[in-house]
Amino acid sequence: MEIIPKKHQNSIMTNENNPIIYWLYFHIKGNGTEWIDYNLPIPNLFEHINRGYMIGWAIDGYFGTSKSQEFLNDIIGRFLISFKEQGIERLPFKPTKEHQDSKTAHIYKKVYRLREFSKQLKSLPTKKHIPERADSFEDFTFWAIKLYAEDMIRATGFIVYGTLENWALVQFVHKERSTIRAKCRSIWNWYNDRDFKLPNKAISKTKEEILMTRQERAISNAKAKAEKARKTVINAITGLYADTYKKKSGAWHIGKVSEATKIHRETVSKYIKEYETELREKATKE
Repeated sequence: MEIIPKKHQNSIMTNENNPIIYWLYFHIKGNGTEWIDYNLPIPNLFEHINRGYMIGWAIDGYFGTSKSQEFLNDIIGRFLISFKEQGIERLPFKPTKEHQDSKTAHIYKKVYRLREFSKQLKSLPTKKHIPERADSFEDFTFWAIKLYAEDMIRATGFIVYGTLENWALVQFVHKERSTIRAKCRSIWNWYNDRDFKLPNKAISKTKEEILMTRQERAISNAKAKAEKARKTVINAITGLYADTYKKKSGAWHIGKVSEATKIHRETVSKYIKEYETELREKATKE
């Protein structure tokens, strides 16, 4: 039976007449049952798509205070952590009218309180992993961004800063933007200083590395240096200030990229060409 509070009877699925309704709205690349496994409330909107499903809950609450925003962001962080293995992306704002009116979408007309989600969703693995700079509450925002950054490393071998920041700003739209950017910078810098190696990878030298000849070490070090230079160039042309490195014609301004990264022009040109070739090949396969 559908439960419709009186004050929401006219427009349960839109914000137009009910400004206090806030949406938790996600795309999850799963089989559609994961939310049941967590014993979450029945979603207000559920629709299978080609890759996974869209799922959303209408929340009754005012999130104008800093305390309420922190609670909201912690819940969003828990969602991102809980469904991380399936692949989850927070969708912006609210479902479109097209999605709400879709004949394939399942609609449940009830407005929830945010606390109905607080006990079902995963917490952090262990409290000891929370950095000292985190506040007294568990910093789910930080860990959600960190886990996404690690996924990028596994997929590509490095973190594109602009992509990381844009993702985080979308996921935590009500969080202070400067705070989100500070967390992104902190995470990016930490992995950049470690050549984007994940913490669980052994950092001690293996027996084979110890037995390497001087020439082999030199070749290995040169490869590592070249790979770091390549990542630096790609970060420059895909990051937040990528547009500043383009000419009016749309071509890359090799000199500006070279100056910003302190990498030789010919090397910059080489890595940009390789990267653009990779993108074209990937687009062709898709």
